[in-house]
Amino acid sequence: MPNKMTRTALSTAILAALPLFADAGEITIKRDTWGVPHVYAETTHDLFYGYGYAVAQDRLYQMEIAKRSTQGRMAEVLGTDYVEYDKKIRRNYDPTSIQRQIDALSTDDRAILDGYAAGMNAWIEQVLSKQDSLLAKQFHDNDFVPEAWTAFDVAMIFVGSMGNRFGDYNTEIENQQLLDALIKEHGETDGWAIFNQLNPLNDPSAPTTVPKGDWSGTFDKRHVELAQRPSISDKTEADIARLAIGQDGGVLNLTLAEAQHYNAQQFRDFGLTGVAGYPQTSNMILVGKDKAKGANSILLNGPQFGWYNPAYTYSIGLHGAGFDLVGNTPFAYPGILFGNNADIAWGSTWGAGDVVDIYRETLNPENPNEYLFEGRYRPMEVRTETIQVKGADPVELKVYKTVHGLLISRDDAQNLAYAKKRAWQGREIETLMAWTRQGQASNHADWLKQAARSAFNINFYYADQQGNIGYAFTGKYPERKPGHDNRLPASGEGDQEWLGIKPFERNPQVYNPSSGYIANWNNKPADDFIAPDMFWYSWSEADRVDTMRAIMDSKDRFTAEDVKQMMEDVSYADVNAGYFIPYLDQATRGLNAEDERRKAVQLLLDWGMSSHDKDRDGFYDEAATALFQAWLPEMLALTFKDDIPGNFFNWYASAGYPSPESPLRSSVNIQPGTKALLQALRGKDAGVEQSYDFLNGRSANELLLSSLDNALKKVKQKHGDDPANWKLPVVPMRFFTNNFLGMPQAGKDEEKQTHIAMNRGTENNLVVFNGQQVQTHEVVAPGQSGFIAPDGTPSPHYDDQLKLYEDFDYKQTWLAPEQVDANTQSVTRLNTDH
Repeated sequence: MPNKMTRTALSTAILAALPLFADAGEITIKRDTWGVPHVYAETTHDLFYGYGYAVAQDRLYQMEIAKRSTQGRMAEVLGTDYVEYDKKIRRNYDPTSIQRQIDALSTDDRAILDGYAAGMNAWIEQVLSKQDSLLAKQFHDNDFVPEAWTAFDVAMIFVGSMGNRFGDYNTEIENQQLLDALIKEHGETDGWAIFNQLNPLNDPSAPTTVPKGDWSGTFDKRHVELAQRPSISDKTEADIARLAIGQDGGVLNLTLAEAQHYNAQQFRDFGLTGVAGYPQTSNMILVGKDKAKGANSILLNGPQFGWYNPAYTYSIGLHGAGFDLVGNTPFAYPGILFGNNADIAWGSTWGAGDVVDIYRETLNPENPNEYLFEGRYRPMEVRTETIQVKGADPVELKVYKTVHGLLISRDDAQNLAYAKKRAWQGREIETLMAWTRQGQASNHADWLKQAARSAFNINFYYADQQGNIGYAFTGKYPERKPGHDNRLPASGEGDQEWLGIKPFERNPQVYNPSSGYIANWNNKPADDFIAPDMFWYSWSEADRVDTMRAIMDSKDRFTAEDVKQMMEDVSYADVNAGYFIPYLDQATRGLNAEDERRKAVQLLLDWGMSSHDKDRDGFYDEAATALFQAWLPEMLALTFKDDIPGNFFNWYASAGYPSPESPLRSSVNIQPGTKALLQALRGKDAGVEQSYDFLNGRSANELLLSSLDNALKKVKQKHGDDPANWKLPVVPMRFFTNNFLGMPQAGKDEEKQTHIAMNRGTENNLVVFNGQQVQTHEVVAPGQSGFIAPDGTPSPHYDDQLKLYEDFDYKQTWLAPEQVDANTQSVTRLNTDH
């Protein structure tokens, strides 16, 4: 990359373009030594004006792509390759509903969105007047310029990257395909039994976020619907097919048939952790006054969105108009998801609760734009979208909607369609405002009021100066009728409608739990809680949160440094090994000590169940890493391949480990096949009834020994007979330049990486309360700014946190005015004409 301007000179050039006013009092932006802006203003509009202005300086290209990604407007700037992507996105949201919610906001809430957009536009105006110095290189490279922002654009960044991502997971149609295949292969009884064991109704042995006994509420009962359903057609399978993603994280321009073939191959080669898989998200640890040492409370969040350049999250300080907070948040949302003020700290992880159902609509044979509901055919709503395409004619798209929601598939030949009903539909903007206003709370009661407003399936966390900690499983959850199995599509004819939305009081929550701490890695919220419908995500006895809980239960008190070390330790831990090494030990215990299988298991027993590269030779230090990662897929294949037909086996075949060929895209989780394997080995002691024998009458020891033989053979073929040479190549952690939707948010040459992958947060933030002061640290890699000048010179804060991240270190953040002033590197004062 050319470097015609020094970093210092670049900073000077940008600062010279800023409108500086001597009459401070409107908006002041103070940037600290890491480039983090602290915005000071008296009104809500002005505070968020300064926020938007700072974001535009740092991340304008990333935000422009995020805006277009979430609205399906990529083709108009990048051409025909993105038309199919745009169609997918536009079929998945209702712009009229979003705008209606914005229009209904209070004056002060509306000022958040309007002020933010106005601030973005103020910087864009300067950029357009000085494109040779201020227009980011990526705009020049792709031959377009940023457009003006609106309140709708600001809101859609949140809706598209949070609601339409983490609140929208659903595999009911895929589940039915699996069930149909199992019944065809094994008959009705065994087919259902296998299905229930692979996607369990409820596993009471699954670890819970609320300690067992601390919550006595009831949430829901799982309903099993045995009714016949029409099979899933090729047309519907094609309609719901996922776009193909390359190893660089970018959407591939493939035909539907090519994409289906590609994704099937990716499943075979890399499983659910590969590019055809799904994100596995975040972790959290909270330590309260009864377990903290040297502090009243400690919060350490590790939200796992994936790793990108520019960074997925953005750091900010907001001071004024009732706000006084610091933190970071995805794509510079107005709501700060991970932050603190002087009184409380808050954070979040994905909750995985089921807020989406698929309804099967019966179409009118005489008019396929009508569907049967409550005894009569009703017309679908239809809107026509026009997709502008750079260098080509516009493309029209019709988007259909029933009483249940937007159509995700229609098969006129079968007179069937499928619609997606979301419990959070119509509540997206209220959720954004709740997440924004939680930063103004000063106590648990005020914070809980905002948590109750959140409609998305998100875990909320709380800590305060007095040492109190709390948790709430937020979201609006449907009350389903008996007979509605939420794992499978429901009848859309009116007989399986929701009875309403459950009150927030029924959502699992706890304040100062008996354990003294709260640990979560997207595990089950509380006892007797319904499991998600997704085939790729179940709550079971095997759960990676156990790696955190084992450390937290190991001693009575934890300092902030202890908590940091705990998070580092679990980042390198093997999430599977602890469940299965005891079984391998038992299976080989009767063998001669010189038997190669017993020696192999002894290697596992001596292993710390973590993988490192401390000598930085490019290979994991531990021979056991290679052995265990070879054994688990062999055991999965021996257990399940003869029971799960066709390509469905690929859903359960993966051990979930990344590789240099397919590196980490989110966090490493225990895979659904591995969870089912542990249940099969536990047999009658399993939390899920094992009415179907996956071992097919064979003993567990027989399979364990056979799989160990196979693994040893493969390891020796690849690495030789000497265990000292059993070393796997290290998987780096890549920061992709394609965003979470696969859209290019930076140049291909901007990809970054660390030496070794870590199973940790996209960012980490640590908040420590001692009763008088608050200490806050964070790391948001690669850096605060994504700006690269037209000549190729990056901002001084482009990747200055990458080394911190790799070393598991943190930078300090500042809240108190005197702290901010002591660490301020530049000051900008703005005046607005609103």
